[in-house]
Amino acid sequence: MVFWFYRSWRRGRLQDKPFPEHWKQILADRYEFYGKLDEEQLQTFHTHLKVFLWEKHWEGAGGLEVTEEMKVLISAAAARIARGLPLSVYDRLREIVIYPSHYMHPDQEHKVVMGQAHHFGTVVLSWDAVQRGIAVPNNARDTAIHEFAHVLDAADGVFDGTPLLEKGRDYPRWAEVMGRHFAQLQEAPFQGCLRSYGAKNEAEFFAVATEAFFETPAQLRECAPDLYEILANFFKVEPS
Repeated sequence: MVFWFYRSWRRGRLQDKPFPEHWKQILADRYEFYGKLDEEQLQTFHTHLKVFLWEKHWEGAGGLEVTEEMKVLISAAAARIARGLPLSVYDRLREIVIYPSHYMHPDQEHKVVMGQAHHFGTVVLSWDAVQRGIAVPNNARDTAIHEFAHVLDAADGVFDGTPLLEKGRDYPRWAEVMGRHFAQLQEAPFQGCLRSYGAKNEAEFFAVATEAFFETPAQLRECAPDLYEILANFFKVEPS
C-alpha cells in the first residue's frame, strides 16, 4: 500500500514536469508518425513517453553506453503503442537493457536475438535492430514495438497473446477473432498481411499483429478488418 501510494505520488510529479524541448526535435527527426499527431494525441504521447523514460532503469550491455537519445527513441516506441492506455500498463516492466547489436541467447548457444521481453520485468533490445525499425517505418517490422507488445500481453503475468482487456465481455470476441486469424496464419504463413513469425504461437501473433497495426494500418484494415477493429478497441487509437 505504501509503495503504491509513493509510486502514484511520484508519477504525478513526473506528469507535471514539462516535456523537454530538445526531445521534440529528436522525435521529429527520426519518427515519421510523430509529425502526424494532433495536439491532444501529442499531449498523451508526451506524457507516456516522459513517465516511461524517467521511471525505468536503463542499462547498456556489451560495452554500449546508453545515451539520452537512445532512451527517447525507445521510450517513444513504448509510448506510441500505449498512449491510449493507462500509464500503469508498463508497471511490471522495470528495466531496459540495450546491446549494440544482436546478441546470443544465454540458454540457446546458436540463437541470435534482436530483442526479448522477460516475465521478470526486463526488456532486452538490440540498438541496431531498434534503429532499423525506425528507419523503415512501414514494413510492419519493428523490434521495439514487438517487444513492448509482449510487455502489454504479459500484464497479467502470462505471455499468451491476450493482454488485460478493458471489459470482461471483450474477451470472447478477442479470442474468436485472434484465434481465427492465428489459425489462418498457421495454415498459410506467407499469405495475407501479417508476417509469418506470428504463426509461432499466440504471444508472437499478438506482437506481430501489433507491429502491423501501427506500421501498416491501412493494409491491415483492408485485409483483416475485424482484427484491425479489436486492436483499435484495445489500443484506443486509430492509426489508419
